[in-house]
Amino acid sequence: MGEKRAYKPRKPGGGRRKSKPEYDAGKILKELMDPAVVLYDAGMSLQAIADELGLNPIKVRKLLITAGVYVSDVAEKVQETFDDFRKTQDHKAAVLSTANALGLSRSSVISYLPYKKGVYFPGTAPADKISVGAERQRRYRAMKRWRNATTEEGSADVRITARSK
Repeated sequence: MGEKRAYKPRKPGGGRRKSKPEYDAGKILKELMDPAVVLYDAGMSLQAIADELGLNPIKVRKLLITAGVYVSDVAEKVQETFDDFRKTQDHKAAVLSTANALGLSRSSVISYLPYKKGVYFPGTAPADKISVGAERQRRYRAMKRWRNATTEEGSADVRITARSK
């Protein structure tokens, strides 16, 4: 078969170059969480904090839950029930079981759970605030909308534009 090559260890920092080396989900989460906590500790309501930071009140509540400063009976009950179901089920099933057990919607249960991977941004957020995967999904969805729009106009138009290039 031939001689085997000697094992050559990898250099530290080797591998594929990051597409967005400046992107840090934890840093973005902290940048949003810290001012929300300061305003909440000052006695402001969720709506007032949301208006001040330009966020949705539910997102503010989720930030405060992630920071560990928001306290309510519903939030504690959702977290306890979710943790109990999570011991035996995957995340999605635990969310649905919690929703059924407490009589809440899936969205309500998710809004009372802390962030795991960072803050989720709407489609209008700038590209530097979103992850590489989210940016890829946006491009894919935009191309899908564009393809659907061109097929609705007619396949002859698509052929003409394809030939004109």
